[in-house]
Amino acid sequence: ENKRLGSNGCEEIMTHPWFSGFNWELVICDRMKPPYRPPKDVNAASQSEIGTFKKDNKYHDTVIEDKDREIFENWNWTNPHAYCAEVIEFLICEREKGEPLVPINHNHPCCCCVS
Repeated sequence: ENKRLGSNGCEEIMTHPWFSGFNWELVICDRMKPPYRPPKDVNAASQSEIGTFKKDNKYHDTVIEDKDREIFENWNWTNPHAYCAEVIEFLICEREKGEPLVPINHNHPCCCCVS
């Protein structure tokens, strides 16, 4: 038997009496402002502790050879979770800005026109 709230699914949390009156639609649509937003460096070492790539000489002598390039020449796999996270982050940023980040220019011959 698992006594942890939510171990039987999110509905268990959503119907718990403690959350009565809670607007789950705002949470699901990512429109609810969190009551507390921790600093971005929580649980992460600061840059001064990590250093920089320029200072990290461990991999400076690594050489990518032609045989290495051939392996990834026709690589077309994209991690679906990473892709979805990036699209969601992009859409949230657009919503916060209130306008598209990359306006579509139908008269431009390039599909990636950024003005």
